[in-house]
Amino acid sequence: MLLTIDIGNSNIVIVIYDSQKKRIYDARYVTLKDDPAKNYETWINENLVPLKAVYQIDDFILSSVVPSVTQIFFQLTQKLLGLDGLNCGLEHVREFVVKLKNPEELGADFMATSYGAMTHTTCPVIIADMGSATKISALDANGAFAGGIIMPGLKVSQDALNAFIPHLPHIPMEVPESVLGSDTITAMQAGMMYSNIEAIRGISNRIEAEFKMKCGRILTGGLSNLVHQALPEFDFEPYLLNDGLFEIYHLNRS
Repeated sequence: MLLTIDIGNSNIVIVIYDSQKKRIYDARYVTLKDDPAKNYETWINENLVPLKAVYQIDDFILSSVVPSVTQIFFQLTQKLLGLDGLNCGLEHVREFVVKLKNPEELGADFMATSYGAMTHTTCPVIIADMGSATKISALDANGAFAGGIIMPGLKVSQDALNAFIPHLPHIPMEVPESVLGSDTITAMQAGMMYSNIEAIRGISNRIEAEFKMKCGRILTGGLSNLVHQALPEFDFEPYLLNDGLFEIYHLNRS
């Protein structure tokens, strides 16, 4: 059994896979950023140590985009689970071509979603990952990482509206039936939700225009469940990053 751990700015997602890549267990938690050494020792003992015994976990792999947490969490998990583990980095995907000015800038989340995407569809492929930030990346026809965009995500947009225009109501993140709001709440919902939906669609169209070919499209990330029905041209793969971690782990341990 393999434990995959995805640490994002808002949430930690864990998925346990068997050797055939079947998901055996999954859970989502809030990312803790204060006093990580103290808080994560308790958190791992309460949440991960019991899972090791129940599911007979053999090893783990970690992807983290929170620098203040990454190394502390990885070392604590090694210690408390008694496993070597892998902390996903570019050194674990050396054959992966990254067409960035500085390939070292590519985050572990982009690497993992790329490997997850390549197991779900053929290249070229566009990946829209909706978390604290909405990230859209693309693999070209040869499977190389061609680049991407990072923009404020739904929660960031919601928080910004409340911070800068405090007299506006706090609204639930739901896609309204009409793009034209009929009151303050539906107007805010339409602006927040459809701006992300149409940005994802429009940027994907622009990527296809640059590639001069049609691309597969995948939607993932913690907030993608809110909008995937409004983006039917995208395959909805909520565990894409963890699926990619499974692939990267076996690439290095085989």
